[in-house]
Amino acid sequence: MGKRRSPREQRARRERREEKAFLFDASVENCLGEVIRDDWEIELSMAGGDTVRAAKECGVTVPVGAKALWGRSAEEARSTYRHWQKRRARK
Repeated sequence: MGKRRSPREQRARRERREEKAFLFDASVENCLGEVIRDDWEIELSMAGGDTVRAAKECGVTVPVGAKALWGRSAEEARSTYRHWQKRRARK
């Protein structure tokens, strides 16, 4: 199992990789929009972690249960999330 990264390390990695936040519906089937990393981190912090409020502040309307996933593309974000779910299910 990989080493767990601190939030600071995670942010630095996202910045180096030029990742964006992709907003998906609860099923992670439909990408509802994308947001630039800096904007998303600020708005998510201001919204106290509330994805729906943060998305609204970034100009994207999402339903309750929406997920924000990081990646260089929507498909990469979705794939990473599914891989993480499978690993988590094995524990």
